Amino acid sequence: MSAGKHQEIWIEQCEAARSIKVRYGLKAAFDYAVGEKLMNFADAAHEHPAFARELPRFVSEVRRMFSADEIRVHFARLEREQSERDADLRACQESIALVDGTIV
Repeated sequence: MSAGKHQEIWIEQCEAARSIKVRYGLKAAFDYAVGEKLMNFADAAHEHPAFARELPRFVSEVRRMFSADEIRVHFARLEREQSERDADLRACQESIALVDGTIV
């Protein structure tokens, strides 16, 4: 993948997030841009230097798209939702363990 392609990826994702924000609202746009696309891009940056080089520009664009307060509020919401999913998963695992007699 060419160097310009990595930049093109996040630019297109930010453009899509702007459209989502207009059509579906702030929460949907934030979830798409940050909760999904930025996190995936950051994961890819661990393995691929070209993604790592583009990551600061992607983050800067996200900061232009959302206010500092919006970012703070929605990050807290994403963290809370993840904690709830983790708790639900643990409860499910414990229920399964009780049924089949294993210890989790």
